[in-house]
Amino acid sequence: MALPELTKSYLSKFPQIKSKTLGKTRFRISICGFGGYRIDEENRLHFEALRKALLSGINIFDTSSNYTDGGSEKLIGKVLSELIRQNKVEREEIVVVSKGGYLQGKNLEIAIAREQSGNGFKDVVKCSPDLWHCISPDFLENQITLSLKRLQLEKIDVYLLHNPEYYLTYSAISDPERREREYYKRIKDAFIHLEKEVSSGRISYYGISSNTFGEKNTKSNFTSLEKVIEIANEISSDNHFAVVQLPLNLIESGGINNLNQNGETKSVLEVAAENNLGVLINRPLNAIYKNKLLRLADFKITENRTREEIFSLIDDLSKQEQFLVDKYVNYIGVSASEKNNIIDCLSLSKILKTNYHKFDSPSTFQEIKTSYFVPRANFAVNEIGKNLPEDENLTRSLRNYAVTTNILLSSIFSDLARKKNQENELYHSSINNYLTNQQKTLTLSQKSILLINSIKEISSTLVGMKNTEYVEDILGSIESDYIKNALEYWHNNRF
Repeated sequence: MALPELTKSYLSKFPQIKSKTLGKTRFRISICGFGGYRIDEENRLHFEALRKALLSGINIFDTSSNYTDGGSEKLIGKVLSELIRQNKVEREEIVVVSKGGYLQGKNLEIAIAREQSGNGFKDVVKCSPDLWHCISPDFLENQITLSLKRLQLEKIDVYLLHNPEYYLTYSAISDPERREREYYKRIKDAFIHLEKEVSSGRISYYGISSNTFGEKNTKSNFTSLEKVIEIANEISSDNHFAVVQLPLNLIESGGINNLNQNGETKSVLEVAAENNLGVLINRPLNAIYKNKLLRLADFKITENRTREEIFSLIDDLSKQEQFLVDKYVNYIGVSASEKNNIIDCLSLSKILKTNYHKFDSPSTFQEIKTSYFVPRANFAVNEIGKNLPEDENLTRSLRNYAVTTNILLSSIFSDLARKKNQENELYHSSINNYLTNQQKTLTLSQKSILLINSIKEISSTLVGMKNTEYVEDILGSIESDYIKNALEYWHNNRF
């Protein structure tokens, strides 16, 4: 388990890494933490990024039982245990945060099986066929057991209820007062159980991660920190409720600007600070605005082509795909269904041409490229290559197809990135008014995170770092001086 004095001594080895104390836990943590939302044990890039972050002085890692269906916890456990074995870190130097509440994937399968056997989890909220939610004691006990196993730990340093407000959103109770009473009763039952988990030595502290801590208190699924603190104090004056987590970014600034506590006189951050609670910020670079996800980051441009040139490349790719089908695929000795699969994967040009107008986000396009376009193209090339005898003309055609595909996809990404970077100038110009000349050279992601970390009530900002380039970017923000009048920026700029 993490120990306050060892977390502090670990960070002393990295003087360039700024740190703060995580509330009453007294853990000393880097001002940026590794967010484990989309990392998975099967991805080597994620492994290297996590390893680099840890060895660079980042010593807080946030995950959840439902992140990549448990793969996130497994990766953190794998990397941490390996570095401990190599004597590069000590377990007591690192703060591990995990969460429970969602029933998806394997968790949902377990819940359904238990329900069918007559031993279902209590107080389950069925949001949709693919998503249930629960914070009942029996479920939390089950989840902590599974998380400890995946993380390869004997104790989780901080365990959070994961978005308990799902109950308020999906409850069958129509009366607002009854629904609210039941909501806080469920939180109290969960806290009573989590105090038992502390006593049994499976967790050190607990808290809540809620997307609605910073919302206006009139919102139907608002979570009141005041009421949560009151519940914890009712259980014990020496309770272990110690950490809250909430979203904050350039667009969603409610955590700072919404006065939703103490009779609408204080923000959630102010109340957290008054009660010595650690505050973790999530989604610092992914803002939800008008039901769309906005990525608050600059994008690297690798190709410089006009729309006309891009569509010319699509036409060229279309001709290459048709040539491969006519010249080679039609003569492959495989079943009709296998042949159709190859032909289907050689329709990249048609998909791009038909859907080009729908592409608006470079980050979304990059994900589609990685998870859909590239695997399909690779499948087609590999299947053609392995099912036909070696032929110099075929080798050349497949190589040309692969090169054209890569150039085309990079060109589309760069076109989207160029447009997004132009839009980002609005953010850059508004932030630059509060920065030194040196800070003005930072990327938008670095500036965004620096603005958050410059707020004294915030302990650490959790950032998704899926590759080592992201880690380098975040280290650049951590090492920059705080913005002296950051709070003024947040008050004056509301997008």
